[in-house]
Amino acid sequence: MKLKGKIAVITGATGGIGRELVESLDKEGVTCVLVGRNKDKLEQLSKSLDSPIKKYYVGDFSSDNQIADLAKKVAKEFSRVDLLVNLAGIGVYKLFENVTYKDWQDSLNIGVTSAYFLTRQLLPNLQRSDLALVLNVGSGAGIYGMPGRSVYSMTKFAFRGMTLSLAEEFRGFKPDFCLITLGSVLTEFGPMTLEDKYEQMQAGKAYFTPEWVVKKFVEIIKDPKRETEYTLFPSNYFGGKWNPPKIIS
Repeated sequence: MKLKGKIAVITGATGGIGRELVESLDKEGVTCVLVGRNKDKLEQLSKSLDSPIKKYYVGDFSSDNQIADLAKKVAKEFSRVDLLVNLAGIGVYKLFENVTYKDWQDSLNIGVTSAYFLTRQLLPNLQRSDLALVLNVGSGAGIYGMPGRSVYSMTKFAFRGMTLSLAEEFRGFKPDFCLITLGSVLTEFGPMTLEDKYEQMQAGKAYFTPEWVVKKFVEIIKDPKRETEYTLFPSNYFGGKWNPPKIIS
């Protein structure tokens, strides 16, 4: 499917994967509606795009009210939305005894509730599209429990369950729902710096690059026979530090 002329709403648009996706879709002729919390970064990214329509929305996704208001504004301004990409997230990596209620609530709002509000509000807009796709980006932490990541895993398990359930609920109807469960990527997301990740990579840990990940994303978006879920893990994602559950068939 050609993407020229499509309209995509992308949350987490200025992050490592988000920015790369925006730039790739812009080259395909897609009008990218940027959503994030940093006005300066959003404005800078918007100005760099080729699209004649340059639109961004600033919102603090830890706030229910801001999420809901932003979703209404997007739905009102764009009568048709072809693609919604829910990339917003927060990486709280702490031992459970150190997790605060704010950590819990912010993680849930940013990682799950934001997707609820945007998907719910934009349903009529998506249903006017021939693409009509909600692409949700999850994590291996939404499949396997990991030590020190109870809060992050909570959001990713919930996000995965919501996406897969909606895929069944809307099967045969618009929009389509697709989940990409993603392993480690060379971005600044999480508690480690990009430099730390490069050092780990030199020591043998595998990471995807944002460019490689986004190339796969665009292939999936264009594919009319796409699957409901894709799992993309680097070769040694589990790193020998903990053991994922055995699969019994």
